Amino acid sequence: MVARREFLMSGVGLTAALSTAGFNAATARAEAPSRSPVVRASAEQWDMTSRITGRTYRIYVAKPVVLGAPAKSYPVIYLTDGDFNFQTAADAVMMQGIGLEVQPAYVVGIGYGKDWQTASRTRCADLTPTGPDAATRAALEASPLTKGATYGEAEGFHRFLTEELRPVIEAAYPIDRRNTILWGHSFGGLFALHVLFNHPEAYQTYLVNSPSINWNEGAILKHEANLVKLLAAGKVAPRVLLTAGEYEEKLADHVKTYPGVTREQMQAMLTAFGMVTQVRALGDRLKSAKAPAGREVEVIVFERETHLSVLPATISRGLRFALTL
Repeated sequence: MVARREFLMSGVGLTAALSTAGFNAATARAEAPSRSPVVRASAEQWDMTSRITGRTYRIYVAKPVVLGAPAKSYPVIYLTDGDFNFQTAADAVMMQGIGLEVQPAYVVGIGYGKDWQTASRTRCADLTPTGPDAATRAALEASPLTKGATYGEAEGFHRFLTEELRPVIEAAYPIDRRNTILWGHSFGGLFALHVLFNHPEAYQTYLVNSPSINWNEGAILKHEANLVKLLAAGKVAPRVLLTAGEYEEKLADHVKTYPGVTREQMQAMLTAFGMVTQVRALGDRLKSAKAPAGREVEVIVFERETHLSVLPATISRGLRFALTL
């Protein structure tokens, strides 16, 4: 150690040490890879402005991973909140398809292609059928995630999907029009119920996850009778999966409350919202409704999952429900 120190302190040793340090730094700079946005294999995206809603959407498309000879056409999943959930859904379809657990399928995510704050506000208009009640609006305006948002334009968004986006998708890819699937979570689940109740023929399968049934004091349920009437007349036979997480109605120990809100208050809010209770009740009503052959309704409540942690689970089980071989 003494000899090494003396060598470094000598003129020759100090020069050598500095030269080596400079060489290593220069080498590190030269070898540092250039960085670029992530590119997903077998996927593409583009922006599309709707003449109906006036908004510009980022469209994400993941192509099916096919083992063996390609099919003439494939099912397609239309996924709301694509900015948040497209990658997870595309991964799940790919992995379960490789494992021969589900059919290969296209995943079409619909988002906004900007920051998550923009998506958080803009989705409020596209995914809600009505505006909120006064108390809810006040709470939303107090949140930076939704302050200034507009609401109640779900019908226009439905028209964008069916009248503008779907023709583009069906012209560009080999889509099986007899096997179309709509996926939505939270406000997206509310949107899926809006379509199911008012336009049940639009999709063959509905994956309705943690839907905001209590939005505007449960106004969405006023349209349930329309679906029941069409079921009884034998005009539609949709397949419906309703899901939620256990901890959407029961406050989990690991979940922190917001400043100024006690755990008792948070639990009271979860109880009043009644996500699990509402989902189960709706499932029971749809199961008991008179309907033609082919109608299927399933309800799953995932143990120990919250409103957000349930997402990967509900996507995975939704694929099994929609795409079982």
